[in-house]
Amino acid sequence: MPDEEKNEFTVIVCGGGNAAQVATAMYSARYSTIAVSLYADEAAKWKEALGDNDYELTLDTGKVLKSRPDDITNDPSVAAKADMIVLAVPSFAHGQYFEAFEPYIKKGTVIACMPARSGGDLLLAAKLGAKADDVTFVGFETLPWACRFTDWGKKATILGTKGSILAAVTPPANTPKAFAMLQGLLGVFPNCTYSPNNLGISLRNPGAQIHPGVMYGRWCPEKWDGNPVDE
Repeated sequence: MPDEEKNEFTVIVCGGGNAAQVATAMYSARYSTIAVSLYADEAAKWKEALGDNDYELTLDTGKVLKSRPDDITNDPSVAAKADMIVLAVPSFAHGQYFEAFEPYIKKGTVIACMPARSGGDLLLAAKLGAKADDVTFVGFETLPWACRFTDWGKKATILGTKGSILAAVTPPANTPKAFAMLQGLLGVFPNCTYSPNNLGISLRNPGAQIHPGVMYGRWCPEKWDGNPVDE
């Protein structure tokens, strides 16, 4: 019988919005977790808001999870500690994080983008250069949850969890390891469902078609008079 041992695992969550705060709270309950935000002074504000308290996450099951990350920072050098990096930020910000992490990222790190709709694997290769061959990229078609923070920096609620989400791994040979790690972070749901390649994740994603229509429907001349709104 193999000897049991302590398996250390460190995950970095990038961002400070709804999904990033939910992911940070969820992962912190079991693993060493560091939240990184490179946006303005968001990290400092989040750290100050949380103080010495636990973050309170209300799951869609009704259970309440209390945890706190090991750190909340804007220092990209913490990437040297990461076994996995999860980017829960819009696609336009991915390049900023890839570039900032490049000097510090270690061989074997798994980098997952939720979602990755804009050629994330190609952007990673461009920003990391030769190091891109030593890491694994996972592109998710969408976010795992519908969620909102109820008290910024302190509390959030998961309104619903998807049953499954498509994900593609580059290189494909690393799919079993990457999926095992991600499923361990997410729990039973959503189920990480295999997608053959990241090109498909980028090109067939419905968000690129649906979101422009939603925005036009909200701000078209028939709905908006062109004057500033209160909020």
